[in-house]
Amino acid sequence: MSNNPGKKGKPAPWERRAAEHREQALAEYRLANHPAYAEWSQRRSEAARSFRKETGADDLSNRDIFKAMKAASARLRAWDKANPSPMSWDDHKRLETEFAAQYAPRDYA
Repeated sequence: MSNNPGKKGKPAPWERRAAEHREQALAEYRLANHPAYAEWSQRRSEAARSFRKETGADDLSNRDIFKAMKAASARLRAWDKANPSPMSWDDHKRLETEFAAQYAPRDYA
């Protein structure tokens, strides 16, 4: 084991935590500042939960859990195709720029 985390091309644990925190904060910012996307995201989560329940992918005693998970995933992809995200690429980049201007990174070191 290395005495210097972050060697061999891997980020140090505190760098990884900082990046994870930034991604989570950005996702929350997008939901808070794009109401149509937040509503769509909520409907998508409900659909995913419903598909997992209907296919038995949430039942850990299910012997064919992987088949059930695959079926739920296929149904969610079909749902995504029928219900595209309301967030355009321009919205995505605008929100990311706004977020970056105000984001103060946490110090995990």
